[in-house]
Amino acid sequence: MGDQTFLGPGKTVNTNQKFTVVTQFHTNNNQTSGTLSEIRRLYVQNGKVIANSKTNIPGLGTFDSITDSFCNAQKQAFGDTNSFEKLGGLQQMGASFDKGMVLVMSIWDDHEAQMLWLDSDYPLDKDPSTPGVSRGPCPTSSGKPTDVESQSPDATVVFSNIKFGPIGSTY
Repeated sequence: MGDQTFLGPGKTVNTNQKFTVVTQFHTNNNQTSGTLSEIRRLYVQNGKVIANSKTNIPGLGTFDSITDSFCNAQKQAFGDTNSFEKLGGLQQMGASFDKGMVLVMSIWDDHEAQMLWLDSDYPLDKDPSTPGVSRGPCPTSSGKPTDVESQSPDATVVFSNIKFGPIGSTY
């Protein structure tokens, strides 16, 4: 969030090379029976563990993981409705995990927002200097599904070596 030097071609996590994403779900007591309190992301590339970048958005504070405090600060800084908190935040998310979840990954395009929410200026009706609007270097004219589908009809992605286990065991 705000660090456009971290993830991309030739950047700290170089997307031109293979890398591993490690997502850790921490609880308040560091046990599987605890309440979900933090979601932390790490990257591994060329044998090196890379910590997630820190937020760099005025008025947001400094965060490098997802916590209820981060979610609340992000919603306030961006002027968004805080539906996550209203729905119970990380505690409720953890309770949902306890009921069972299915991991789903895919390659896709976005007919609604043209993936601009990921790496461009979005929403389009806001000034790019507004906190949270400038999300990456892609032009707002990019990401049109008709372009993506016609120019890359055989696009593929490889998800491999999927692992789960105790924290620290899946690198």
